[in-house]
Amino acid sequence: MLRKSLHILMSSALVLSACAPKVEERVFEKPQTSFGPQSKDTRLNLRVRQFGKDTPELYWAGTIGSARFFEIAEALHHLGASTETPALKQTGLSWIRKYYSTPQATLTTELADSPFASLATSQTQEQVRGTLTEVLADIEKSRPVIRRHIEALGPGLPQVPIKNLNEILSRAEIFTGMVLAEIPNMGLIPVIESGLTEEFQKKTTPLFAEVRALLAKLAATKTLSETLRLIDDAVKQFEVELTPELQASMLQGRKLAVGLDRMSDAQSALTVIVDVWRMLTPAEREQNFKPVNETLYDFLSKQNEDELICLATEGCNGGIIDGITKKIFILPKIKKFGVETLQRDLNNATRQYVVTSIEAFAAEFVKTMPQTFADNIDVGLTDKAAAITRVRDGYQNYVRNLFKVWQKKVLPATDGMLPGFEGGQVLFEASTSKSLNLKPAAASPQLRADSIGPAMSANVLLLEESPANDPNAFAAMLAQVNKLVAIAGYRDMENNLVPALLAPVNHEGTLLDIMNFDASKDPGLSFRVPDIIKLRDAYHADHELTYEKDFSAAAFASQIRGLSRMMRLTADWKKTAYDEQLGPIKAQDLTQDAQHEDLQQPLFPKDMLFALNLGNAAVLLQDITKKATPVFMLSLNNNLLWADSYGTTNETAVMAGIVDIKKGERTQTVSTRDTANFLLALSEFLDATEGVENTKSSILLEKDANGEAPLDILNAGRKDMRLLILALSNFISNQLIKAHKLAVTKMNLNERTLEVNKDYRVEQQALAIRALLKGWQITKIDSYLWSAQEVYYAMNRQMFNAKEEFYINSDGSKLSLPERINTLLALSELKPHLPEESRLQLEKLMNPWLSALKNLK
Repeated sequence: MLRKSLHILMSSALVLSACAPKVEERVFEKPQTSFGPQSKDTRLNLRVRQFGKDTPELYWAGTIGSARFFEIAEALHHLGASTETPALKQTGLSWIRKYYSTPQATLTTELADSPFASLATSQTQEQVRGTLTEVLADIEKSRPVIRRHIEALGPGLPQVPIKNLNEILSRAEIFTGMVLAEIPNMGLIPVIESGLTEEFQKKTTPLFAEVRALLAKLAATKTLSETLRLIDDAVKQFEVELTPELQASMLQGRKLAVGLDRMSDAQSALTVIVDVWRMLTPAEREQNFKPVNETLYDFLSKQNEDELICLATEGCNGGIIDGITKKIFILPKIKKFGVETLQRDLNNATRQYVVTSIEAFAAEFVKTMPQTFADNIDVGLTDKAAAITRVRDGYQNYVRNLFKVWQKKVLPATDGMLPGFEGGQVLFEASTSKSLNLKPAAASPQLRADSIGPAMSANVLLLEESPANDPNAFAAMLAQVNKLVAIAGYRDMENNLVPALLAPVNHEGTLLDIMNFDASKDPGLSFRVPDIIKLRDAYHADHELTYEKDFSAAAFASQIRGLSRMMRLTADWKKTAYDEQLGPIKAQDLTQDAQHEDLQQPLFPKDMLFALNLGNAAVLLQDITKKATPVFMLSLNNNLLWADSYGTTNETAVMAGIVDIKKGERTQTVSTRDTANFLLALSEFLDATEGVENTKSSILLEKDANGEAPLDILNAGRKDMRLLILALSNFISNQLIKAHKLAVTKMNLNERTLEVNKDYRVEQQALAIRALLKGWQITKIDSYLWSAQEVYYAMNRQMFNAKEEFYINSDGSKLSLPERINTLLALSELKPHLPEESRLQLEKLMNPWLSALKNLK
């Protein structure tokens, strides 16, 4: 079902051509001027730190959103990579690790209660229950067949009389071999044949070894008490259920053994003799006493029960005759015979009596061995059928219990607890003079949508940079997989829809059903994660799914980027950290109750999770062309169009951007930050799906009735996405960047005017530079590179502060640490594409600040 549902999803998403500018053939006359940036760089006359120090001091403290924290930690790592500064990479990683080492930084839940465990249970129940029902029918059918074949083996046993217990054991081993040899001839289905063979060998091989060891110990016993203790141990070891008669006999035997062990004089010896007499039947008395001492036999035969008890009791003389007999004849004779000798003889006799009784019982067992084997196997099959029935009828609890046991094995440090979504804020204090102070706020059920993507992206970075044996890597990978399931939603065991975090944008009632996505293709149905959504546990949305219909462009872009970064791990055609952490785990690892080839399949199939990962991104990307789209287009005539209506107009779109949705309505304000981040997120998606034609995912390769596979549609969508990136690059370079070549912070979309006049932020310029560079790399259109260079030149002319020897905002404010890191990252990416003179000047500007960042504790 999962495969079919995701196939439908892939087939209906990623068609973005409706919002991309149309490509038209144009003829250009020979240019009269040279191409390139229209402005030149400014000489900054940099002094190497006028404060007298080569490396400036850094200090910054404040409470920031988790999204911002993960963003700058990742930016610091990327800055280290682009400048070949390993220390910066390690600092970025250490910040992320420190965050997750803080208690309560994330919500937690048992692995057994996680979305993936629930999804795995619900998605496998139909097949498993059907298979178990078939197995039950096969077991019932096989029972008479197995009995008939085993009972028919009886005449083939050796007919030589058995002399002792060792020969009896050998006879049982011979019959076991005959049964094993006969199993292939029974005509059983493979699963029952192999199961019966394995179970039979598993039970009998160690059993015979233990019985042989027991017989050796039995032969070495000297006293009745030793023999009975050995038998008691055997009864417990082999879980033998004694009949009431045998239980009474064992009780009498223990009493007799105590008497034998305590025998120290004639009276105690007589007590034992009387106890033995009372235990035996008349026939056994005659058989055991009369041949040894007929006088004693005759004397005891004449005693009633009270008289026997008196004989056994010290000081009790009974009648005159019996008293005289006891004192004058019996006790002296015992004393003369020797108490120790009598004790030894009685021990030998009683011990031999026990052994003989066991041999007699075993000899009878040999006669009925085929029947007994058949009965025991039938009981085993009946028990197995009952166990299978319990699993089938209580499948949810069964799988949950398997996960509960497994979670303690794979997550011992947290006692089976798994980290969930992250908290919304971080108290952050960084300095070059003292250690980092990082205090994530306790995770709250109020999930902030803008933290989902950055946290996922940060975890991908950690997993890519962590060794395979990192004890935290496994939990981190499991957490990201569960986030994918939580974002998409799923159906539970009762086929009830567990709400996705991707919630309705502008409609009521219909929830995202990624397992039946065909019902949600309506252009009027858009799904995104609300800016704030209440959770009922570490992953699941609250059942009531109440939220304000606020959907920010920032969260939208960051989720596309985070999901795209996650695809770097789930891409099934690549060797990634996913393979190291989850790849080796088979379904068989969950249980040893049953061994089956079907359980050798991956518990976390990479191709399926890649399809789910891609499906989540596709839901967001599909929103671009739906009624509630946040994406707008500008035509050649500078008319405003929303992406959902573009297909119904004859106008040609040449620019595009993105806005927030507040209270279910699109705002009229567009920002450089949001537009640039949206472009960068789309580029991440293109990077993540590069080489997707090599996927082995059957979901993406399966063709529909028209002979078209989701992979074909995905590749077409990738081409259209490049056109959308072109339109976004056009908007940044032509609308957001004004005549003075600086990018505005915000502008009114309807009037195309600045929201705040002359409000220019350094970080906005950095984001514009990064986005234009990416647009240039993807489209190969040089004008975007020139625009990025001109923004940098404008920063040097208008935003450089000689005293700071860095850039400041238009209002005179200095940059915060996050702003400084993001600015340096953008400059490091631009530097290789600058003229040599500008490149050298930029390097001189950056070096002190890079050194300062290296000194962060």
